[in-house]
Order: sequence, then structure tokens, then C-alpha cells
Amino acid sequence: MLNVEILDIFLAGRLCGMLFRFNNGSSSVITRFVPDQDFMHLAPQPTLSLSLLAEDAAQQMAFWNDVTHNPALNGVDGRLPVFFQNMLPEGVFRTQLAQERNCKENDHFALLAACGLDLPGAITALPAHVSRDELALLVTQGNDALEMSVTADPLPLGVSISGMQPKLGLIEQGGRYVARRRDGITRIIGKLPQADRPLLPEVEHLSLSLASAVGARVCEHKLVPLAELDFSHHFTLGGSSQFLAVTRFDRDGERRIHCEDFAQALAVDPQNKYTGATYAAMAALMMRHPATLGIPAVHELFRLITINELMGNYDGHLKNFCLIYPDGQQPVLAPAFDLVAWSVYISGQGNGLAMYRDADAQVAAQTRKSTLSPYSLRRLCNLANVPEKPFLAVVRETVRKAQALWPSMIEDSSLLGSQKERLLERLRAHRFQ
Repeated sequence: MLNVEILDIFLAGRLCGMLFRFNNGSSSVITRFVPDQDFMHLAPQPTLSLSLLAEDAAQQMAFWNDVTHNPALNGVDGRLPVFFQNMLPEGVFRTQLAQERNCKENDHFALLAACGLDLPGAITALPAHVSRDELALLVTQGNDALEMSVTADPLPLGVSISGMQPKLGLIEQGGRYVARRRDGITRIIGKLPQADRPLLPEVEHLSLSLASAVGARVCEHKLVPLAELDFSHHFTLGGSSQFLAVTRFDRDGERRIHCEDFAQALAVDPQNKYTGATYAAMAALMMRHPATLGIPAVHELFRLITINELMGNYDGHLKNFCLIYPDGQQPVLAPAFDLVAWSVYISGQGNGLAMYRDADAQVAAQTRKSTLSPYSLRRLCNLANVPEKPFLAVVRETVRKAQALWPSMIEDSSLLGSQKERLLERLRAHRFQ
């Protein structure tokens, strides 16, 4: 008898499938997403992920039906299928969630279930209840005897937030920032002061403002006194008296707007968020959707890469870029978020990802420390099949604006003097010939 746990997966309130976890009789644990038959036959079909999207309706049906062998629908070594694995909280937030659920941090199924009411985008995950016959048909096509295990209900305040720094999911209510109601959704991500990173909320606020000043589209953000935070937490906070309140772009009142990060869109496991793909791969994916992404989105990608280098944000990995689906189907590049000038704390260079991977053994392998140069820009444009000159203009214009606008913004900020000097020195030293 095989024990099975099941979560119903909803997309914008519509059942789109079931996520299973069961032991196949050996030592291995299988996690599998089985699409709902009604969802499979929807026309047009809402987009769950670009990584789960086939070329046409016939191929899409074949893709969904190959539940046993399709790697996109199956997890490996107890991990969830990649799309769902990327929905789990990270860092200290995962640790705290595991403690509240009383499970291990690598119990990915339990963690997803714990925050199933408030996951990124328009996904919700709730415990499912099906008959033994339905279970056998869905999971093993009737070949094995199965027994359903009870999956715990979502935690009342469970919410999935990515990233490594201390964060809270909040609702602004009556001038205070509080935990969401049991059946509600968070609209604010509160980014807290960190003991070993002086003035981290202020640094991120300035970083987002600097990016906006040179033309980048960034998330709505503001600094809020900690005194307005009405939420018990277990974090050890730093010396700042403020936290950064970031308005979620995947929420509009009570409406959940579907979104996915580029690790999901490119089918990269989150443990490979720095190495699993390149900026060239991101650009190429954008170019495959010219109606809503295409050249303008790739322009924005180049602008953000340039901004990251100018301010010293070394953390532009796959999960720090997102797509949103305002109409439920077509992808749009989300506003920039998690922009932090880490250069005020640590020395470094480069970006979170390699610019590209070159198959030519005669060309030096690109690494995460590679920077945007005329040569790498040309190679990146060639690989993404986009014209070079307009992108060169985007980079040069971004540098010009930053050198004109940023010095006064940095000087007028509330950062420490040493932090200001590190930012200004980095800006003065930047060269793009």
C-alpha cells in the first residue's frame, strides 16, 4: 500500500491540477503535477508558466498527458517539479516557516502546503480529498493500491517570500502594518533591518530610486518607521529605525495577478539560480514573445544589467527578474525589485549571471563576474538575435544619466558617509568604451 499526499493547485481560482507526493515502493519519493482535464481543454488556456508552454494546441495536450515521463511535471530526489520548487520561501523565512509547521527545511511538499494560501502570483495550493479509485487512476493509472495521507491545512499566516534577508508579508491597515487575515493575501513585503548590514532598508530604497532616475521601471517602495510595524517576528534587527515597504506587483486589491520568475520561466531549479541560465537566455526567451516582451523588454534587461554594474548589485540572478500575466495569458516584464547596491558592504564586480555561454572553445568562458563590455554586448546581441546599435545606445544613455543624476542623490541620502563614498567611487570608476 502506497501512501499519497495531494494538493489541489488553483490558478486564479480555477483548478488547474493536482500535486502529488508518494513513495513508489522503493527508497525514492516521487512528486508529480497532474493537470486537471477541464483545465487542459480550456481554449484559450491560461498560462501557468512559459516553461510549460508548447508550440500549439496538439503539442500542449501531448505535453500535459505525459505525466509519467515529462521531467517538467516531475520532481527529483524528493524535490518538487521545478515550477513549484521555485515557489518555496528562501533563507531565514524558510527556517521560520519550517519551525512553525514543525517539519524539516527540506520537506518541500509540507512547506508549499504551509503557505498555500499566499503563494507568489495567482497560485493557491490546498489539501485535496479524492476517493481511493480516483487516486489510483490519477497517480499510477490504476496499477497500484494507494492510500491517501492527510495533508495539513495551510498555516493561517503562512506566506512564501523569496530572498535571503529578513522579510515579512504585511497588510497596511489603519496606518499600521499588520499580518494578513487568515483568508486574505499580503500586499506589502516588509524588508527589515539586518544586524550585519547597516542601514540595509535605506540602501535598498536608494538603489531602487537610483534605478528609477535613469529610466528603469521599479516596484513601488517607501521607508516606514519600525514603530508602525505591528507584527511579532523572530528576527534580530539591525540599527535602522525603518523598514522598506515594497508593494507587491502580483496583487491588485484582492485580485491575484499571476507571475513567475525567470528560474520558473526557463525551468531552472532554484538551487541553480546563479548558474542555470544566462542573460542571453533571458533575452532569447523575451524575443520569442514579441507582442508583449520582445525588443522593449530586452532593452530594459540591458538597462538593469548596466544599473547593477554601476551601483555594484552583484545579485541579479534568475529569481530577481519576473514576468507578470495581467490578462492571465501574455507575459509582461515585471518592475525591477530586489535591487541592492551590495558594493557598500562588500567588494566585487560583475552580475548575478553570466552574460552568455559560448560554445566556441577559443573564447574565454563567461562567469558570473563577467561585466558588460562592447565585446560581451555584441556577443549577447548576436545570441539573442537583436540589433546591436540600439542596445549600445541604451547602455551609454544609462551610464550618462547615472553619472549626471546619481551623485547628488547619493550625497543627499541618509546612508553612512563611508557608504556614500563607496558608491560615488564606484560610479566615478565605471568605464564603458
